[in-house]
Amino acid sequence: MFDEFDSSSSLLPDSHLYRFYRLVPSGEKETRIRNGKPVEVSLNQKEYYSEKDVAEFDLEEYSKLLPDINGNVTIINNYFIRFWGPAFHKKMGGIIAYTFIILRSYCWDKDYTWISLTTLEEQLTVSRPTVKQYLDVLEKEGFIIRFWREAKDSKKTEQNTILIKVRRAIPYLTKEKLDKLSDNIKREHQKFLRKIQKESHLEFEQAYNYTTILENFRKKSIEVFKPEAKSSNSPEQSEKLYEQMLQEFDYEKLINWRMILQRIKGRFQESTFETWFKHTLGEEKNGNWVVYCRSKFERDRIDQKYRDVIKEAIEDLAFPFENLKITLYKSR
Repeated sequence: MFDEFDSSSSLLPDSHLYRFYRLVPSGEKETRIRNGKPVEVSLNQKEYYSEKDVAEFDLEEYSKLLPDINGNVTIINNYFIRFWGPAFHKKMGGIIAYTFIILRSYCWDKDYTWISLTTLEEQLTVSRPTVKQYLDVLEKEGFIIRFWREAKDSKKTEQNTILIKVRRAIPYLTKEKLDKLSDNIKREHQKFLRKIQKESHLEFEQAYNYTTILENFRKKSIEVFKPEAKSSNSPEQSEKLYEQMLQEFDYEKLINWRMILQRIKGRFQESTFETWFKHTLGEEKNGNWVVYCRSKFERDRIDQKYRDVIKEAIEDLAFPFENLKITLYKSR
């Protein structure tokens, strides 16, 4: 169908110098600081592929397609313009669809483009996180697939441009997606299909198996680099351990620690105290203090920045003090 497109396996003049990979959710999370507060962030793993497999991966092979043509001008099927936008997102669907059109404009003679996030930011007039959000939706729906590159002799990632393979023809909406559209758009969709069926005598199957095709492609990965999460406990696990420790903590030790926290609270803005100290617990034995934290990230931050603050609060209240250990919640 698309014989006129460049099917060369050479994605770059100097492709032999690079390795190609995808960023795929690893299932791991770690705690990072944003706006002065810790948040749980999902981590991606790198899945490496041969240049040949990247070049040959075809986004068209998994569904029945609308008749389409392409050339030196960007031609987009009316079906995509009218119906896929609302299906992408109730509020942002239109601009997500436009993002796809921009990507298609770079692919008039091939099924991929090297493009920078900076270029997309400027063309869409949105921030980089928003651009990434749009690309995430397009990839989830099977309209694009992204690959990054890094020099073979270095782990340094070349992030200036991304290789994006782009669909050349438009799949039909699944019944599940159609059911989520408004009644008005559903009626328009029915009229559109009746017209196409009348003119082309095509039978339509409103389903596509992009997920299956993608999972089969992932089996071709030649190496997987999975990051190690810096935070060992999920928020749910941390909350459970915190409640367990509260119940089992010696009452007098708990009262003493709350006195210390009250002393510390007076030295900081409420937001800082809530972020770093509110969910800590501490206990003393023969002058040896142990402070328990929710995550490795919080433990390291408190140990590096607030260790002296805790020590001073303990000494101000005339509690015995020999040394201080800062660690993680644990089952007691």
